[in-house]
Amino acid sequence: MNSSTKIELKLDFNWATFYLFLELHKIYLNCYLEETNSPIALNREFSDPRYQPLKNPLDTRGSGGYFLLGWRILRDGDYRLDLPILSQDEEELIVATEERFRERARTSGIATRKQGEEMIRSLLNECAEALGIYLEQDQRAYLPKMALMHIYGFAFIDQLISDETIEEISIIGPMKKAYVYIREKGWQAVNACFCDEKAISDATNRMARHIGRHITLQNPRLDAMLPDGSRLHASLSPISAGEITIRRFRSKPFSPRELADNGTIDIEALALLSIIMQCDCSVVIGGNTSSGKTTTMNALFSFVPADERILIAEETPEINIPHPHQVRLVANRDMGITLKDLVYDSLRMRPDRMIVGEVRSREEAEALFEVLLAGQARGSYATLHAQSVDEGIRRLISFGIAEQDLASLDCLVIQRRMLSYDPVRRSKHEIRRVVAIAELDGKGMPRILYDGKMKDAGRMKAVGGSKLGGKRLDLDKSALFQKAGESFGMTHKELIQELTGRTKMMKRAGPDFENFFKTVQSELFGLKSKSNETKTDSNGKAVPGAET
Repeated sequence: MNSSTKIELKLDFNWATFYLFLELHKIYLNCYLEETNSPIALNREFSDPRYQPLKNPLDTRGSGGYFLLGWRILRDGDYRLDLPILSQDEEELIVATEERFRERARTSGIATRKQGEEMIRSLLNECAEALGIYLEQDQRAYLPKMALMHIYGFAFIDQLISDETIEEISIIGPMKKAYVYIREKGWQAVNACFCDEKAISDATNRMARHIGRHITLQNPRLDAMLPDGSRLHASLSPISAGEITIRRFRSKPFSPRELADNGTIDIEALALLSIIMQCDCSVVIGGNTSSGKTTTMNALFSFVPADERILIAEETPEINIPHPHQVRLVANRDMGITLKDLVYDSLRMRPDRMIVGEVRSREEAEALFEVLLAGQARGSYATLHAQSVDEGIRRLISFGIAEQDLASLDCLVIQRRMLSYDPVRRSKHEIRRVVAIAELDGKGMPRILYDGKMKDAGRMKAVGGSKLGGKRLDLDKSALFQKAGESFGMTHKELIQELTGRTKMMKRAGPDFENFFKTVQSELFGLKSKSNETKTDSNGKAVPGAET
């Protein structure tokens, strides 16, 4: 080969080879720093996706294939959490902080989340210093936050719970994106997931620790209520691969006016229900899942005098009413205390009103009708899964309720969650509607007073020439309306005028729950409403506003 011969050397650049080079360089550098006792800069996740060989479609393992925290922030999702993707080094630091936190918590009591946050921040800095790790400024900001969520909170679920627009949070298993249901938008995938069933179990137990419940492989089902009032259901294998469902409730209930403004119910039908709630009548609200039964029940209690004693018996606390004199009893399966047991206890408690929560089984139906037949309250209330009046009655009969006993139930309200489709815009969205209000006669047979499905049924001319409702409101031969007239000392014509007056009052009261409640209590009962919020004395100690 002479010197004039040209040799072409072709180099193919390979990202995997380059990444391997970086890893080898990192090992060499760390060894050098250990020998020289220099601080190590904590590695963070690469921002360029080309440097990240994906291990699976979700990229839950990051670049190093690690599952240290049991949950991960992902790159893709319809609903994006504003949280960083942690590197393996960052997760290792959080795990080290967690171990120190567990040791420290045994000897020093932590009463509040703020105290826990301060301790975690201090311990994280201690761990970094002990390991000779240098934290950059932004890492000093986000690492304590991520550590708090992992050690003291509910992982990334903390961020979801703080969003008021989210109605439901769903974890559907390890290595699968979480989902949230957002008003007006529907279900959206979240850029976060749990990596294994143990992490799902740990997060569930932290959520339920305030009520002393926990989920295990021996007891793989759990129903509980979070401190903010959200409803929690979780299960593990063999029932599921590991799932969590959180049903969110607003901190402030919907007012009846808001329900009318949202199109859930006509304001004239609300006026009718306000009269029924004021009388000595029992009401059951039926509907399908997530139709807003409890929301409507809470709203209707605006029409109950604020000075009455309310007794609430539930399996899972959901009822949220503003009355200061309320006693809440909660069944406990683990202790063998059933809803029926609580109903027997209520016979000695002299309630003005009794709420039996949700009727889902024969035992709960028997508990409800024990209350109705005993007649120990001026009104008794419950919710039920049923999509029509007839279905509600058949369901109660299937629970073993005799047909003659159904007559003790005065009113059945049906509310449904339905899908509405716009063929012009080619879009769909969910709506919630009260589709029927029915009374039950002496034989337990229903008679429809309000048909929310009859959009163009015309207006009914009531006695005296008044017009009620854009949807049919039939009160001419109503035994329940006649009972209300006797209770109020009014003729049928006067009661129709009362309905019209209440319709105007609700429009005048406005949508805000507190203002609406104050207006109703003042104008209907001559009462100044009392808040059920916890008050404090001059020393900052809580002064309870209700019995619990």
